[in-house]
Amino acid sequence: MPDSPLVQMGQTEHATAFDALITRASRLIDREVGAWPNYFYPTTDDAIRYFDGNGEEELWIDECMSITTLAVAESGETCSTGYTTWSSTEYEVWPYNYSETGQPIMRLDINMNGDKGNFPPYRKAVKLTGVFGYSSTPPEDIKQACIIQVVRWYMRAKQSYQDAGANVDLGSMVYVQQLDPDIKELLHAYRIGNMV
Repeated sequence: MPDSPLVQMGQTEHATAFDALITRASRLIDREVGAWPNYFYPTTDDAIRYFDGNGEEELWIDECMSITTLAVAESGETCSTGYTTWSSTEYEVWPYNYSETGQPIMRLDINMNGDKGNFPPYRKAVKLTGVFGYSSTPPEDIKQACIIQVVRWYMRAKQSYQDAGANVDLGSMVYVQQLDPDIKELLHAYRIGNMV
């Protein structure tokens, strides 16, 4: 059986192929945890996202690394001039020590010492500007999951991307038809909405 194209490549081509595989593995990991592209390695540019108000003192948001401004449609008017920018003293971010623990901001809480009582119960009432994503650098577990996936793809390429391969040393067959169980275990704690 002839070598696969990946095995036949030179050093420069290998580096290019591995870069592409790393990107694909990263997007696969993003999807596996239920997130958006570049969730674990976001851009540092601000983005705007909208959330429905709930009439409560706590509001769960998309994971973000930092908040630039929080604007709220206090009367439900969501035109460009209908939002009121809240001072950072009107709300708290949760978890409180997110940067020290390597976690993203996941929730906004009304500051009990501020002038606001709740997040108004209107659709698209909360306009949040900030950097959305898990962290400025991927957690070690995520890096490891990406490495494992890329190596698995590389080894499959050496076998012409067969769904089954033999482990000569152990005398067993290895079947690859979905994301590797080791990777799923590494990603379990990062699944969005995972409360266990």
